[in-house]
Amino acid sequence: MTYIRNIIFSLFMFFLLVANSINAQAQRTELDYFEASDNSGEILLKWAISKGSTCNGITITHSSDSLFFTPIGRIEGVCGGTDSPQPYSFVDLNPLKNQTNYYKLELGTSSFSDVISISLIQKNEEGYQIRPQPITSLANIYFDNPDFDNAQLNIYDFNGQLIYQSETKENHFEIDSNNWSSGLMFFSIIIEGREIKGKLLIAH
Repeated sequence: MTYIRNIIFSLFMFFLLVANSINAQAQRTELDYFEASDNSGEILLKWAISKGSTCNGITITHSSDSLFFTPIGRIEGVCGGTDSPQPYSFVDLNPLKNQTNYYKLELGTSSFSDVISISLIQKNEEGYQIRPQPITSLANIYFDNPDFDNAQLNIYDFNGQLIYQSETKENHFEIDSNNWSSGLMFFSIIIEGREIKGKLLIAH
């Protein structure tokens, strides 16, 4: 008799766990998007909870290694809606400079967003940063482009001859210096009526 009771109890617990798992999946909050952008030295987070998804409060968490997250903000109350996607935003006023920041949303108590990342590059007084510098092979030239405007890069050798051109709507240019001679070069970035000028040191 005891043996039968144990079997019945085990089956009951199994079906209870399955039901809880199905219920948790059914309650998972879906997002239309979750994105981060550089907002003049701060990180602007934007997301939208999909139509028909709801949750009880939103916790914004941050990590420097994508493994251990700590809360940096909280939006209380019922979030989401049944009629249309609901947008939200949050500004991280103290992100880590010159390294990668990771973010994740805790939606209620049973749902989490995917992890997103963004590298916040601190610019110099001229409005750019080159990493690495000096350049031995590949490098990135970072600049402010919050509205994703079209930007044109021109690179000149020491004699003022144009040797490279590129365009982007991102906030950086990736360059390959392997075919260039070592020495000092100059560049300009033209973006929406303004120009950023700087120097490149090539050291093969």
